[in-house]
Amino acid sequence: MTITEEDVIPILKDLIKIKTENPPGTTIEAVNYLAKEFEKSGIQTEIQEYAEGKANIIAEFGENEKTVIITGHLDTVPAGDEGKWKYPPFDAIEDEGRIYGRGSTDMKGAVAAYVSVMKKLKENEVKLKKKIIFLGTSDEEIGMDGSLAAKNAGIMENCDFVLIGEPTELKIGIAEKGTLWIKVAVTGKSAHGSAPHLGISAIEGAAKLLLRMKEAVPELDHAVLGKSSLNIGKISGGTLINVVPEYCEFECDFRLVDDNLREQTKKTINDIIEKFNNKQEAQAEIKIIHEIPAIELKEESAFVELLKNKAKELGIHEIIGVNYGTDGAMLVPDYNTPFVIMGPGKLDQLHVTDEYTEKKEVLDYANLVYQAILESFS
Repeated sequence: MTITEEDVIPILKDLIKIKTENPPGTTIEAVNYLAKEFEKSGIQTEIQEYAEGKANIIAEFGENEKTVIITGHLDTVPAGDEGKWKYPPFDAIEDEGRIYGRGSTDMKGAVAAYVSVMKKLKENEVKLKKKIIFLGTSDEEIGMDGSLAAKNAGIMENCDFVLIGEPTELKIGIAEKGTLWIKVAVTGKSAHGSAPHLGISAIEGAAKLLLRMKEAVPELDHAVLGKSSLNIGKISGGTLINVVPEYCEFECDFRLVDDNLREQTKKTINDIIEKFNNKQEAQAEIKIIHEIPAIELKEESAFVELLKNKAKELGIHEIIGVNYGTDGAMLVPDYNTPFVIMGPGKLDQLHVTDEYTEKKEVLDYANLVYQAILESFS
């Protein structure tokens, strides 16, 4: 009843070869491929196409009302300049036990593992106390619209647990940082560059605000997530070197270790903007671009303990929090559903050129999940 390399690795390679870069985030080809894979084993699927070319896929095994969801996203970040890749990003080349390609770590390795788990359960017609649902989502990399569509369609209604297969090197993740993205727009007054005193520089105003944004980062030190962070990732402004710039904007990425900090952070930012506007001739306003909550496992369960023990059997003992966001932030908060973030893939392979995953780790993960399901729910 063991999952073999032949059960999982060909699926991983096929998925890598299907481009699902986001943007544009087109995943329907990958969804149709997975539907055919499930059909080979007699597993019926539901395809949720919530936007043109963008879809989730849902596969179920078992008849029980209560469910356990195993979930992974199908979209990837763009490959960038493909000429910089030693191994072409969509060829799924295998070399010395590694599978190279965009999405191999983030996170088609886990998706392939989950598909093999579902197929093996069906092959052996295992009798389970809970229904197992595989949810393959789209748009996780930008906006999480796929997981939102699945939640709005009711997938979480009877869910007792969510296993999120994001890359953790098979460490057990029990928390993830929340995201708060804001845009700060600064407006000044244009003038000729030879007479800057006649204008108001929006760029100089933005520079003053940039230095103050770190004041909004909360100081709380979380047990597994550490400290909140800020990245000022984008700035633009001005038109010509000889024109006093009348407009400048910059974008900030706050990662928060506790969702209770979100409103506090917004208030601090607003206070900074208000004081700036009262003292400066330039004026600023903020716009929230995107926000998702921080989530944390509040209660241990027998299934979580079993996952921990299975990881320990592989020599992995560490309990972690993750800095990145996952679909779990969209799925679990409204229901306070227990969850774990755990999957194959090294953290230093996220979004990099020549991304790879270890073949053995993907296979180990597939068998770990399969055995954990059998031991917990059969």
